[in-house]
Amino acid sequence: MVPVQNPAETQTQRPFWLQYLMIMGVVTIIVVIGSLLLGNIRQISNLYFWSTLILFIIAAVPVFSEVGTRVKVTVKAIKDGEKVGDQLKDKKITFDRGARITYLFGLSGITTFVLAILTLAIG
Repeated sequence: MVPVQNPAETQTQRPFWLQYLMIMGVVTIIVVIGSLLLGNIRQISNLYFWSTLILFIIAAVPVFSEVGTRVKVTVKAIKDGEKVGDQLKDKKITFDRGARITYLFGLSGITTFVLAILTLAIG
């Protein structure tokens, strides 16, 4: 009998650097188009700063979600008299995906902050 694999585990994931470049490309396109729509190329620095805040908020969401999930699993395991470690091992894939999202958007946020500082010279 052939074991059935989870489709989520068999999908190939894009490399971290490629996802990072995709996020930075999308943010840069939005910033440039936004500054052109505002009619002032000097707005690039401000738009990069706002994108930094948005990226940091997106990076923080998986952290809060993981903390809530851990508390929920811990309370349920204690209530049922089970071991907490066994319950948390089942959630490891979800936690790893959340950590990857946090690292990815956090690094993108740091990069856009540096770009915001560097583009101050345009103004």
